[in-house]
Amino acid sequence: MTDDRSELDRLVPKWHFREIHRIPVAGSTDDVMRAVYATTWAEAPVARALIALTRADVSAERRIVSDYLKESGEVIPSGGEEFLFAAVQSMEDIPRPPGTISEIIRDCPGPGILKIGMNVRYARGILSTETRIFATDDRARRRFAPYWLFIRFGSGATRKSMLRAIRDRVLREAPAA
Repeated sequence: MTDDRSELDRLVPKWHFREIHRIPVAGSTDDVMRAVYATTWAEAPVARALIALTRADVSAERRIVSDYLKESGEVIPSGGEEFLFAAVQSMEDIPRPPGTISEIIRDCPGPGILKIGMNVRYARGILSTETRIFATDDRARRRFAPYWLFIRFGSGATRKSMLRAIRDRVLREAPAA
């Protein structure tokens, strides 16, 4: 029996906020994951427009995963079928605890911290993205909840646009039969 847990399950096993999106994609794991790392903002216009509102650099040629996300947090090596991203945010006016982001997520129980994990995974013909956020205390959870409600629609539209762009790239690059 294989272990169907994702690396995200290991990084953020419990959460207070969660979002999942899935799309079927026909292709090999190598082809799909290559597309995950190669897809650019130009290929995901809805995602590009929504992220541009944050004033992030979403130049057409920039790759979504390889360029943008690597600048926003820590990319954690996770193997062939999953891209894993982690970030930590303080909800209080306190300095970030010492250590790498993955160490803070694993070891820091301190108050006022949001532990954030996101993946892009391809398993059994389904390309998915999941985001999990764990607040280390009730105050941080209550302070983050209104923001989560506000961004949820845009975040979902961004993820769906990204998944469609990856799928379309896989289809474009598939060898002719």
